Amino acid sequence: MKRQVASLVAASAIAWVGAGPAAAADVEWKLGSPVGPQDLATKYLEDYAGRVQERTGGRMAIEVIPIETLGFKNTDSLRVVKQNVVDAIYVQTFYVTRDEPLMGVFMPHGVLADPKDNLKVLGVQFEIADEILQNKWGMEIVTRDPTGGGQSRLLVVSKDPVTSLDELRKLKFRHYSKAGIRAYSELGVSTQVIPSSELYLALQTGVVDGAMYGAPYILSQSLDEVTCCASFVGALTLSPRGISADAAKWADLPADLQQAMIDVGNEMFDESMARWREEEIYNAAAAELTDSGYKILDPFPLEDRLQIQQAILKVWREDVEKISPEALEYYDRIVAALNAGG
Repeated sequence: MKRQVASLVAASAIAWVGAGPAAAADVEWKLGSPVGPQDLATKYLEDYAGRVQERTGGRMAIEVIPIETLGFKNTDSLRVVKQNVVDAIYVQTFYVTRDEPLMGVFMPHGVLADPKDNLKVLGVQFEIADEILQNKWGMEIVTRDPTGGGQSRLLVVSKDPVTSLDELRKLKFRHYSKAGIRAYSELGVSTQVIPSSELYLALQTGVVDGAMYGAPYILSQSLDEVTCCASFVGALTLSPRGISADAAKWADLPADLQQAMIDVGNEMFDESMARWREEEIYNAAAAELTDSGYKILDPFPLEDRLQIQQAILKVWREDVEKISPEALEYYDRIVAALNAGG
């Protein structure tokens, strides 16, 4: 039964698996993946490569290489481009903050009161990511995120029904991030970090009474066995992920091949966003949970979600201030877009 969600996600990625770059190709590129060969994101990148090769009539062949197979870590994503190991890389912002702290300025999970608020800030976050990569690394985003549909909702998962901040304050609560702990603690919630691998036992034994999680992970971690119910409390953020190329190599690429990469990326991004708008991943997981008797409760009141938003905005700003004045300017741009509604 719990395979249904994984099957839905996997089915949305039609992996194109080839034997490497075609010999007849005029141009051969290497595209790095920061995750493993079997990860769904890598499969989407293989699909992207296959579509580009088809779109160009075989003139361009892109070999997708999980950089871990070359001895690199996901945190080396920017370095493998600068060292000419690959021509382009799928950048996930949270992997590259070691080498580029400015990539840590983006909106954290849980700050949005509604998933659709992502549409207010996603564009400016992409602009900022592209500016950082161009100015600091000689790279540019050639296509937005072609992978997956994205998860949409964060839930309070609990042993007893919880649908408000007042009720949450009565619990021992697990949050997955240090920033989340600080924000919820300021709201009077007793909050701590527990590794995911220990969460099942912690809930089972009463070390904690509830946790912050996404619906698919309730299933994958079998938390429905030790909790009764879940309530929407805030949105997951669509980060400005995408395929970024070495700017000089991109400039040398023939214009029609550039356009093929852009067009295929835009198509896959639009497909991804359509899945996100329909909340396919969340809905499939929620349906599987409710079919087994699990309860998806009413969401936290909007007033409570906005109160949580303000607490996370405060913590986020404090963290950004520690990066640099430039980072704070980026923060202000993102928040202005959120407040402007577009």
